[in-house]
Amino acid sequence: MYNLRYLAAATGGVLMTVIEPTLPYAALCTAMVAADMVTAYTLSRRVARQYGTRARQAGAGCLQSRRIGRALVTLGKVYALLTVASAADIVLFAPGQGSTLRFAAGAVCFWQAISVLENEATCSGARWARVARRFLIDKARRHLAP
Repeated sequence: MYNLRYLAAATGGVLMTVIEPTLPYAALCTAMVAADMVTAYTLSRRVARQYGTRARQAGAGCLQSRRIGRALVTLGKVYALLTVASAADIVLFAPGQGSTLRFAAGAVCFWQAISVLENEATCSGARWARVARRFLIDKARRHLAP
């Protein structure tokens, strides 16, 4: 009984040593994924307005549970990446340096920022959006496919 208690305490300590440094980075990455979700929803509404019944038949303009599920899967992958990066920092580098963890969080934030820009540039008549569409992906087709 006591051995199990010690084992649980040691396991919890090791997990907290790995997970605790990731918390600020995880909060930032969560905010970026949430921003991507919000901009994807606003894009969906713009697509529904612009393409009419064809877009509404595909489900554009409304919140879809499968897309929320994809965002939750993305968050799970991001959290796993941050946890592995934190463990790599502890094992490979001096504790507290956080270079791998910062790089992983920066890569996720960059990826989500590009996605937010793509969402905002699609189906937008703004001048900056016309320029940005030369370099970014048009996401309107995703909202038109069933």
